[in-house]
Amino acid sequence: MIYLVLGLGALFVGLGYLITEKNADTLLSGYNTMSKEEQEQFPLTEYLKCFKGFHLRFGIVFSLIGVMLYLTNEELLGWHLGITPILAYIYFFYQVRDLYKKMESQKNYFKIGIAILIATLAFVIGMFFWSDRPSIVELDDQTLKISGPYGIELPLEKIDSLRILKTLPEINKKRHGFSTEGVTKGKYKGPEGDCLLLIDKPYNKVLRVGRKSGGPILISLKGLDEEKLLLELKESLELDTL
Repeated sequence: MIYLVLGLGALFVGLGYLITEKNADTLLSGYNTMSKEEQEQFPLTEYLKCFKGFHLRFGIVFSLIGVMLYLTNEELLGWHLGITPILAYIYFFYQVRDLYKKMESQKNYFKIGIAILIATLAFVIGMFFWSDRPSIVELDDQTLKISGPYGIELPLEKIDSLRILKTLPEINKKRHGFSTEGVTKGKYKGPEGDCLLLIDKPYNKVLRVGRKSGGPILISLKGLDEEKLLLELKESLELDTL
């Protein structure tokens, strides 16, 4: 994760130097869609000065905050990666608002850009709160129920194997889901095909629940005794070994 933080920080800094007056008509979003007349009216030199300064400062600050969180609280690192850039670009749009207002045709572009960033920020924050909900396991005579993000209700009759794993199998691809320093939940592709991961980190044991269809479920949750759940499932299924 720290390499991702440093890589993104370097990318933000690099953006400030990458876009110049010579290539802005190709690389600078918004400017590259203006007509020739609009480009001539737009204060490009002043804008690029703000653009470069912002990306240089933000790249450095982003990396420093990321390193600090990596060393002190890794669970907040995912929030930093997802939210800080959006907040920064909202600030940047506000910082250069007067440059857009100098051009009547660009006033709506500024408003739309701010609105999209704010909507994206609200969505990302909502996703983080949704993903942080705890997963709760309940077992009755007929169903294994797991509430929370990517929760599932699995009829016991659809279970075809059970075992404890010491480590997760190698994951090749994420179908959809999320993975942070604290959790990995969602549908992933592993060596056995698609599987559902419900993992709180760090973990010591993983309960693998094989299904007759749909791929296995890999479970390791805070407060859950995986071996106890394994025995309860075997008892419910009235099997000595499964």
